[in-house]
Amino acid sequence: MAVDDTAIGAVAAAAPEYVRPQKAWWHGVLKFARKKPLGAVGFTMAGILFFMTLGTPTGVAVPSLPNTPFGITMGSPWMERYGVEDNFYNEGGRLRIYEGPSSTHWLGTDKNGRDVWARVVNGARRSLWVGIWALIIATAIGTTIGVTSGYFGGLTDTTSQRFMDALQAFPPLIALILIVTIQPFTDGPSLTLAAVALGTVGVAAVQRIVRGVVLSTKEQQYVEASRVIGATNIRTMRYYILPNIMASIIIVFSTGLGTVILAEAALSFIVPDKMPQGASWGQMLADTYPVIANEPWPGVSAATAIALGVLAFNLAGDALRDVLDPRLRS
Repeated sequence: MAVDDTAIGAVAAAAPEYVRPQKAWWHGVLKFARKKPLGAVGFTMAGILFFMTLGTPTGVAVPSLPNTPFGITMGSPWMERYGVEDNFYNEGGRLRIYEGPSSTHWLGTDKNGRDVWARVVNGARRSLWVGIWALIIATAIGTTIGVTSGYFGGLTDTTSQRFMDALQAFPPLIALILIVTIQPFTDGPSLTLAAVALGTVGVAAVQRIVRGVVLSTKEQQYVEASRVIGATNIRTMRYYILPNIMASIIIVFSTGLGTVILAEAALSFIVPDKMPQGASWGQMLADTYPVIANEPWPGVSAATAIALGVLAFNLAGDALRDVLDPRLRS
C-alpha cells in the first residue's frame, strides 16, 4: 500500500525536535579541575583571598581604597573575628604582647597586643584591591598603547616603543619609592597614589605583550577583509583586533596580580612611613623584622599570606594561559 507523502510530512513536523541536553556549569568546572589541578588550586586560593576581603555593605561613597574600592563601602571583613585595632590584655591588666597561637588568637598577637589573624584578613583587603586598581590602570593604558602601536606601525610604533623602553629602563622599585615619597597631588600617604604608581610602572610590560599579539593578529584574513569592505582603523581595532586578543589581556591581568601584591608589600616594608597606616602585610613584616628571631609569628603569618597570594594568582594565570592560548591547548 502506497504511503501518502503528505502524511509522512505531517508526522515528521509533529515529531519533537531532538535537542542535545545542556551540561550544567559545574561540569565545566570539574573538567577544568581534572585537566588543570594546579590551576584549580590557584583559583580556590584566589577565591578564599577574595572572600577574606568581603564585609557587609554599609553605603555608597566615592571610590577609595581599601574599604570602598568600587563605590560600595564595605564594613569590617566577616572573617576578622576581632577588631583590627583592638588591644587585648591578660588577667593582670598587661598587654598580650607577642603571644603565640591559641584558640583565642589563631595566629597570636603583635607588639601592641592586637590579633594577628584580624590584621592578616584586613591586609588581604588592602593588597587585593590595590592590586586590582593597579592592574586596571596598567591594562587599560597598556592595551591602548599596544594596540595602537602594533596596528599602525611605522613612526607611531617607533616613537611609542622608544618611550616605553625609556620608562622600562628605570628600575621599577626605585620609581615606586620615588613616587610615594614625593607624594604628588596628595597631602600625605595615599593608597590611591600607590595604586596609580604601581599601574604606571606596569604599563610598559603590558603594552609590550599586547603589541606582540597585535602584530600577528593584524595579518589575519579577517582583518584584511575588514579593510577591504571599508572599515575605519578605529572600527577595525575595536571590533576585529581587540576581541581576538582579549584572551591575552585576561592572562596578563591574572598573572600580574601576584606581582602587584608583592610590589605593594615591598613598598610597605621598605618605606612604611610613606604608606598609609593600617593593617598591611608589608607593614607587619616591617614591624616584626627587628625581633623576628625571637617573636616570629606576626612576620611568618604576613610572609605566608604574601607567598600564598602570589602563588594563587600565578597558578591561576598559568592555567588560564594554557586554556585560552590556542597554541598551548594540545
